[in-house]
Amino acid sequence: MRPVAILLLLTSIATAAEVKEKPITDEDRSHWAFRPPVRAVPPAVKNRRGVRNPIDHFVRRALDDAGLKPSPEASRETLIRRLTFDLIGLPPTPAEVESYRIDPRSDAYERVVDRLLASPHYGERWALHWLDLARYADTDGYEFDQVRPNAWRYRDWVVSALNRDVPYSEFVRLQIAGDEVAPDDPSAFVATGFNRCYPDMVDLNDQGLRRQNALNDITETTGLVFLGLTIGCARCHDHKFDPIRQSDFYRLQAVFTPARFRDDYPIGEPTQRKAYESRYQVWQRTMIELESDVIAIEAPARAALAATPKGATDDVVVALQKPVSQRTDRDVTLIYDAQRRDRRVADLTYRLLLGDLTNGLRLSLIKGVERNRNLTPPPLPQASGLDETTSSAAPTYLLKRGDFLSKGSVVEPGPPAVLATTGGALPAIARKASTGRRSALANWLASPTNPLTARVMVNRLWQGHFGRGLVATSSDFGLQGSEPTNQPLLDWLAIEFVERGWSLKSMHRLIVLSATYRQDSRPNGVAEVIDPTNDLLWRQNRQRLDGEAIRDALLSAAGTLNTAIGGPCVFPELPAELTKLSSKGAIWPVSALASDRHRRSLYVFTRRNLRYPFFEVFDRPDTNASCPRRPVSTIAPQALTLLNSKLSRDAASAFAARLGEGTKAERIDLAYRIALGRSPDATEARLASNFLDEATSSDFCLALLNLNEFIVVD
Repeated sequence: MRPVAILLLLTSIATAAEVKEKPITDEDRSHWAFRPPVRAVPPAVKNRRGVRNPIDHFVRRALDDAGLKPSPEASRETLIRRLTFDLIGLPPTPAEVESYRIDPRSDAYERVVDRLLASPHYGERWALHWLDLARYADTDGYEFDQVRPNAWRYRDWVVSALNRDVPYSEFVRLQIAGDEVAPDDPSAFVATGFNRCYPDMVDLNDQGLRRQNALNDITETTGLVFLGLTIGCARCHDHKFDPIRQSDFYRLQAVFTPARFRDDYPIGEPTQRKAYESRYQVWQRTMIELESDVIAIEAPARAALAATPKGATDDVVVALQKPVSQRTDRDVTLIYDAQRRDRRVADLTYRLLLGDLTNGLRLSLIKGVERNRNLTPPPLPQASGLDETTSSAAPTYLLKRGDFLSKGSVVEPGPPAVLATTGGALPAIARKASTGRRSALANWLASPTNPLTARVMVNRLWQGHFGRGLVATSSDFGLQGSEPTNQPLLDWLAIEFVERGWSLKSMHRLIVLSATYRQDSRPNGVAEVIDPTNDLLWRQNRQRLDGEAIRDALLSAAGTLNTAIGGPCVFPELPAELTKLSSKGAIWPVSALASDRHRRSLYVFTRRNLRYPFFEVFDRPDTNASCPRRPVSTIAPQALTLLNSKLSRDAASAFAARLGEGTKAERIDLAYRIALGRSPDATEARLASNFLDEATSSDFCLALLNLNEFIVVD
């Protein structure tokens, strides 16, 4: 579909009689983020020496204007360590460092970059960034924190998509509407698991409120992740700062209203799925026939005494209002289950109203439903996500003050009006099995004409490589967010991203090949006075590793890291004191195999109510909300954990065993190259030799693992 058609589809105007709202003015649309990016010509610079690509032109021009000079290029040892952690989240091996250090070819650096981008570990590293945004976890949260046994399939889909360099436009489409974009592809359904990562109070008394809470979370997260806007602030009232109205929040939510939250989608090979679906259809047809017969028999009594079951949701009410011949299978099951939960009409009442013979048939059919329910075909592996079963949709209401029980006007689906030329509703698309609303939204998000999607993503890439985005508030491009430190560069990158086919790997390569990225990170007294926060990028920023990368580096130094890709979660040991907690949210079945316990940190089970302690002390974010940028703290428990934890001490012992039986000098040199990616200088070698005269090799290795340099990338 052409971008213009998509935009018109998304923005047809709702009638003023439905929702009274503030108009969006030209002034509202004048904010830089709401205007289309403009591709500037890379500016001229005073000195082209060392300039490697257009990025450097933009950065150097800003430095020239401020009277600053860029820092020199970092050493090869520093660059390969920086690149390897940035692109795959692991330290380089001594052999990789040495190979690059002595490589005389002019494209040696480019070869390292290409090797790392082709590594399957690239997807693992950058999946971690995305899963922070998606608020991914393997449990529900709240009091009971129940396990989500299939959540890991979405995690693995993200890893695979990134490794395959799926265009970001398609990456967006599949996560918003994979079931509509590619209905015959099980992995496309798995991609919609993005929308199912919200925390969920499964035992909430009002299941309608539970669904509304989920829809609120999906709406807010969609705005934050793809548009970089705090749309969730408009759930209860018009946004206090951005031109986003409360009606905009519920219009965006209406895109997701028809969706079915499904946890039993069968995945597998085509022949397996076909055979299973055939068996399942036979079973389901029997179930629907039995349920329909019960509903038909009970209809006269229900009409006389309780036409609408107690506590019926909007979906049930809509299903009841349809003619019997137009009810879908889902409608039938909704009605049947609602009537079974409604105890106001007792069996004795049915007997009196229907007679013994008819009521006996009713009871027999109900028993048949229960028997058939127990005969459900053994399921294939399953996944959680969104799909739809009908082209119609229940109405979406603006909720007054965000109150689920206080429904206001009906709203039609659509994007925030400030991002559209006219602003308004999204008419339903006629399809056999769905409304098509989510695929229309996905196409609008992934359109080159959308002013935010490409900007937001290239800013996230920049943040990953420099520690901070060109817009520091990477999920808030609104009026209260940070201004871009270099808007011409941001816009140039956004347009370049689209023109390169939305290729994430291509943009990574562009960024890390720049002279700006390759700069040394050492401070400069004059530059620090003029630009103390390094907004102008006169040097590279030093970055502390996150907890996952630190744990992986410890296991890598120990030589025990299991680099297998994908699969169910693993459970490393917990501190003994945590194993004594109650069963509510604290069960942690430690993996039996040491090789499983030593898998990469991406695969460690993510429990919302019990974060793995090593990750928590190193600022693992709360998974109840989307995290655009992890905080970085410096606290005493970090040092104590690295020095005293079982993980660190076991790693130090295994690390020491790797040093072999060479001379003291050889063992010291190898230890430095394993832990820090370089050889020791003369002073370090002397101090290490003196230390080993009084301590064990394990103690020496533990000391190396506790150096600041081990957890900080220059």
